[in-house]
Amino acid sequence: YLGFNANMLANEMYLDSADIRKNIVSLAKMLGYTPTSAKAPTANIDITINNGTGATVTMAKGTAFTTKVNDLNYQFVTNEDITMTPQDGVYKFSNVNVYEGTLATYRYTVDSTDVDQRFIIPSQNADTSTLKVQVQNSQSDSAKSTYTLATGLRGLDDTTKAYFLQETDTGKFEVYFGDGVIGNKLSDGNIVILEYVVSNKEEANGASSFALSGSIGGFTNATITTNSVAQGGSEPETKESIRFNAPLQYTSQDRAVTTTD
Repeated sequence: YLGFNANMLANEMYLDSADIRKNIVSLAKMLGYTPTSAKAPTANIDITINNGTGATVTMAKGTAFTTKVNDLNYQFVTNEDITMTPQDGVYKFSNVNVYEGTLATYRYTVDSTDVDQRFIIPSQNADTSTLKVQVQNSQSDSAKSTYTLATGLRGLDDTTKAYFLQETDTGKFEVYFGDGVIGNKLSDGNIVILEYVVSNKEEANGASSFALSGSIGGFTNATITTNSVAQGGSEPETKESIRFNAPLQYTSQDRAVTTTD
């Protein structure tokens, strides 16, 4: 028994032989690699408002569209506010990306006295490519700052509003922030706001016909043209894919190369 346990323990210490996902993810992290999350199918559409009026019209983030795949209903949503100005009286939103799923928001209040506090995205089906991170000053101060995903250390200082992302041992993703040397450090009372799309992953791939659910700027009569059908929905990155990609990511390390390299 002791020999078997020692063998299995040794296997989990190396990326090539590890079998438990959390160990593979941890070993990949040491190579600077973050596995990809579940992905929401994405479609590109044009929306023409038939009864539009006004100098501009804004389509709010989270505007929903419905579709059907294999006789099942699915919802697609926008992931940003989009404002358009009519051209020759035509109110048209062009090349709008919509994501299958539900727009979700989760909030944390920063408390440095809680040594176990972590900013975890609650759903394993969250698409981290749709993640928007904002930090509100406090409950009494509604001013917000937008934080961007750090893809390397270059250019980061103690004031850079950046966040980092990693997969936890439960398969959910965690957002974390700088320490005041590399990246801006959060203060007690700050409110971390996470907005993201929770998806059904590959189930809605192929969706091609969309209808407006609700309204856009108060207008409900809209014609929708599909530029590209829904595609790209997928499960989180597999263990085998992590093993393959992590060393390649480490080899390149985001460095500049020449054509002869």
